[in-house]
Amino acid sequence: MLFSFTACNGGKETGKTEDSAGKPSDSAKTEDTGADKEKPADTGSDEEVTLSLMVTTRPTTESKDFYLDWLPELVKEKYPNINIEVEQLPTDQYKQTVRLKFASGEGPDFFTWWAGLQAKDLVEAGYVRDLSEFPQLGKFKKEIADSYAFDGKNYAIPLGTSFLTTWYNKDAFAKAGITQLPQNWQEFLDCCEKLKQSGITPITAGDKQSFVIQFGMYQIGASEIYAENPNFDSQLFTGETKFTDPSWVSTVQKFADLYQKGYVIEDSLGLSQEQSRQAFLDGKAAMIFDGSFGYDALAKQGAVEFEKGIFCVPSNDQGKKFVYNLTPSNGIFVNSDDKKQDAIDKVLEYWFTEGTPLFEKWTTTTSDISCYDGVEDSRELIKEYLDRYKNDQSIYNLNNAWPEGVSDMMCTIFQDVISGNSSAEDVCKGMDSKFEELTR
Repeated sequence: MLFSFTACNGGKETGKTEDSAGKPSDSAKTEDTGADKEKPADTGSDEEVTLSLMVTTRPTTESKDFYLDWLPELVKEKYPNINIEVEQLPTDQYKQTVRLKFASGEGPDFFTWWAGLQAKDLVEAGYVRDLSEFPQLGKFKKEIADSYAFDGKNYAIPLGTSFLTTWYNKDAFAKAGITQLPQNWQEFLDCCEKLKQSGITPITAGDKQSFVIQFGMYQIGASEIYAENPNFDSQLFTGETKFTDPSWVSTVQKFADLYQKGYVIEDSLGLSQEQSRQAFLDGKAAMIFDGSFGYDALAKQGAVEFEKGIFCVPSNDQGKKFVYNLTPSNGIFVNSDDKKQDAIDKVLEYWFTEGTPLFEKWTTTTSDISCYDGVEDSRELIKEYLDRYKNDQSIYNLNNAWPEGVSDMMCTIFQDVISGNSSAEDVCKGMDSKFEELTR
């Protein structure tokens, strides 16, 4: 049974819709009968329809990938006339490419994107479709689904939650004499020093791809900023807070200290995310700042076998409040162009209806932590982590609350901090300047 997102009459949308910015690919064009040029293609027939899906680059594994393999295959089995072409790009190229495609009228039919203000410009430009009436939306935790809402309308189907975390080598910790996880910033520094003194590189980082800088920065910022002021981000918009406030300068400085003390692998600016992950797996460093989304890539064995664990960097001082990261992960957004909505509706309903083969494959292969009613995560490391911090305050990915562009500025200038050409104050001034530019 197909669903409709607006009131319908004879297959035509009667509700007011925004101007379309997307155009179908040549392979998806339908015959123009002149009878109704706005009517979506009828995929109930045998006519071939090709849908374009964009996702960030998938981790390399020996198993079939849900987006690259299972989704196109299972949809094809269910609907032989619907083809899904998947394009994947690294995160640092992905955002710009998606925006450029929409600006040129060639936006993807559906795609993954981030929550909060990261999606605001796409919504305001009319590029994405209101999914408020999607029948299965009520099956997702409301607080997560609402992370993709603007002016009371939901613009995405949430794929789950995730958290930024620190993966660590338990064997390396034991060798360095570390018997328990750090509970505050000084204890974390002590761990790094013990590892270094034992001849073990404490941390690896793929800073060549600047977006990974967020993985450590936001873990540190969680306690450093939001323990004292959970409303810091909303107050940015009223002028009550600024990125140049002491809590943000301290956050950036604490992160910079890890590099300046020699706790981060040499030439991190020459390593990609994948190379850094491999360095961790090969035992070349004891820790890596990453996330639950890196589970498939980091749970496997490299050149050296060792037991792995995960914890959140505690940037709090001794006796002070600890805050960890837990955030909505990506959601599925849909192009507002109506030419292929019938096919997209079928795919989404098949995907997110409990009990279908596609739903079962999604829930058993996803790296996200499910926010779908009745679906529990079976990964022991994930369950252990969430149980450990269940009584602590959590905070979303910090950039979810900022206009797009502020986090890019932060990461770019912090690369200069790593190379010794900028300071923590420079990072915060740059963020503040970009924020003012985007909100004035």
